[in-house]
Amino acid sequence: MKSFVFLNRKGGTGKTSVSVTCAIALAQKGFKTVLADCDPQGNSSSWLSKEFKYELSDVLNGKISVSDCLVKTKFENLFLLPTFAINGGLQSFASSTRNYYAFEDSVFPSLSGFDYLIFDTSPAFGDFEKGIANCADVIVPVLKLDQFSADGFQTLIENLITTTKEIRCKDLLEKISFVILNQQDKRMKFQSLFAENFMKNFDDTQFLTIPTDTSFVKAQILKNAISDKSITARKETTDAIAAIIREMTK
Repeated sequence: MKSFVFLNRKGGTGKTSVSVTCAIALAQKGFKTVLADCDPQGNSSSWLSKEFKYELSDVLNGKISVSDCLVKTKFENLFLLPTFAINGGLQSFASSTRNYYAFEDSVFPSLSGFDYLIFDTSPAFGDFEKGIANCADVIVPVLKLDQFSADGFQTLIENLITTTKEIRCKDLLEKISFVILNQQDKRMKFQSLFAENFMKNFDDTQFLTIPTDTSFVKAQILKNAISDKSITARKETTDAIAAIIREMTK
């Protein structure tokens, strides 16, 4: 099984939109996929499932097994480890844990039959997120083309360096194989200039862009995939997601 975590300390960059869309796309390609909703807001869970009895924090706290928590979504091959949103227990667990190996110990052994595990995360980088970054195979920062997201990316880089030393793990920076620049609007010249200047600072990093597209909002409202005929996503968007999936399935 290969695992990917979508990260940025800055909120509103589209981590949930990208992680759920990629999870659905992987499943539609025939890969048995799990999305772990690690954001206490539970937006991924509300997108992918109408109801569920247990949540991820119940597994991490040792109350139930992974199999009891797993929810089969309406998308073939896609399963969910859900979170109950703001009234659930994940916020409490995330703020109190110092177990950097919670997923490796409690979750990974039960997912050996799956091909991909996708982590959707909150706009934070506490011990909980450090543990996810440590156990995931690939870290995928998700940025918008603005200065605040760029600052968040730089802070994330610094956090990964510090965490590597703090918990004496494999170099977390080496886990970044590509970065997603989300909501690119080619009509806005300053965005193109910003992207060009920003990418110059990271010559060895591959950047993949996703255009601005209301299809993501429609998909969340309709609880569907952006590839569904009811959504009518732009070709540039579906091409961008396909390019990301090619990187994920190398």
